Amino acid sequence: MSATQPTIPDRGMPSGALRLLFLSIEEVMGSDGIKAVLNGAKLSHYINNYPENSLEYGVTFGEYGRVEQAVEDFLGPRGARAILIRVGRELFRYSLREQSALLGIAGNALKNMPLISPQAKMKILLQQIVGAANKTVNQPAHLEEDHDNFIVVIDQCMCQWRPKHEKPCCLVTVGTFSEAMKWLTDRPVEVKEITCLNNGADACRYQIPKKLPEEA
Repeated sequence: MSATQPTIPDRGMPSGALRLLFLSIEEVMGSDGIKAVLNGAKLSHYINNYPENSLEYGVTFGEYGRVEQAVEDFLGPRGARAILIRVGRELFRYSLREQSALLGIAGNALKNMPLISPQAKMKILLQQIVGAANKTVNQPAHLEEDHDNFIVVIDQCMCQWRPKHEKPCCLVTVGTFSEAMKWLTDRPVEVKEITCLNNGADACRYQIPKKLPEEA
């Protein structure tokens, strides 16, 4: 990984999104862990002073990316991988409880909807998340699909404000989509980031298989 920092203009995002990231890191790494991460990200002013739980644009993509990078720097790339995915899973759970508008999800109505296939539910949920990314998070995104997979395409990502990586590095988002699918289907779904803006691709793409494990 290169230490070169990006020079693109920063991008605003809801304060609640960064707050949920902090809460999720604290859940996984503990109170000392989040303090170390915020110090490493040069965001120590947020220690014991998390952003408000608001949809107003009060923080930036750059801050979010710096926090993700600080976790990796603190734990090392190999150790951080599993932790960042766990943080993403916690992020989905916190979002459901505290700020579901960031995901475009309203309660358990979709999860409990009868007479609809798991694949149809998956598509609806992904459309809701993509819609919220566009309308609420200030993150341009859309949903594509082929015979075997749904593909979430994100055109602007926090990873663009991190040093360059050789491989896709949006592990928090991988964890968030993984937990969203598990919550919806009650089955583990293997989500993969197949292209990444950080590596020079034109978009971050997340591949979500339509076939669930028990259906194989």
